[in-house]
Amino acid sequence: MIRRAMVVWLTAVLVACGGGEDAGSGGDGGDGGTGSRVHRYQELATAGTTAEFRTQLNAQGALGYRYISEVAYNGGTRALFVNDASVAYTYEVLDVKQTVADFVSQAVTQGQRGFRYTGGDTRGVVYRKVTNATETFTVEKEDSTAIGGLASAAFVAQVNARGANGFRLGAELVVGGTYFNLYEKSSVGARKYEVRVEDPVASESAQLARFDAYGASGYRMRTPHAFADGTMWLFERDTSQSATFRYFADSAVASAAALVAQANAQGTSGRGLEGQLVLVNGGVPRDLYVLASSCSGVLCDVRGPFGY
Repeated sequence: MIRRAMVVWLTAVLVACGGGEDAGSGGDGGDGGTGSRVHRYQELATAGTTAEFRTQLNAQGALGYRYISEVAYNGGTRALFVNDASVAYTYEVLDVKQTVADFVSQAVTQGQRGFRYTGGDTRGVVYRKVTNATETFTVEKEDSTAIGGLASAAFVAQVNARGANGFRLGAELVVGGTYFNLYEKSSVGARKYEVRVEDPVASESAQLARFDAYGASGYRMRTPHAFADGTMWLFERDTSQSATFRYFADSAVASAAALVAQANAQGTSGRGLEGQLVLVNGGVPRDLYVLASSCSGVLCDVRGPFGY
């Protein structure tokens, strides 16, 4: 099972499919929110085996640390975690499935048990739940194409049709050569989701101003995304609330330890790490942070490298 390599401008700092999207308002798909709590990060040695990975995730989850991703610097990787809510997490790392039907069946079963799909790599498929929470997830899939094969208008139409019924795009995946989109709907609340895409602009300052302008209208930048009609920035919002988002670019760091130090400094002001991105063609990498206000639910969270 592979998450599609959708990002053209993302650098290779955040590398694994960690995910991490439930810092909102407690039971409504979340437990904190980027602007409402201090963010505390830590980096640990990458777990080599499935058993070691499962043990590491649950040990950190019991302490309130949510797995984001592996981060890669200087030829090595470290595991990155964030603590931004007063909850604990339980993880399951399951076998990688070889067919779409088997994977979707696995994700559906896990969702019914309250476990959200958060990614995976060769060590297994990762599912996470807020320990002792009653929230469950309805999981469905819709056929798609390879990244860059679908026109932006068709992509937006599919995602928004699902979002109007409370299903958020959880991941874009490929299993056994078959491409599909994975959608999830929380049992709590009445969220509705909407996405839009925009062409890139020519300068970093203009791009950040664009992020802030859309953020003021409730759209959080999700990721740069390749379509048949070009690479564009993908934004999403929860139409059931009036959240806002502001963005801050910092200098790119050169080690996991430096990233944690920087992220913790930013986190004291409620700013959550988005990742390391090149904001314009020909630009230099920047560590990007987001500050959410009046926000609850999944869109408020520190998340993994591909906007999930």
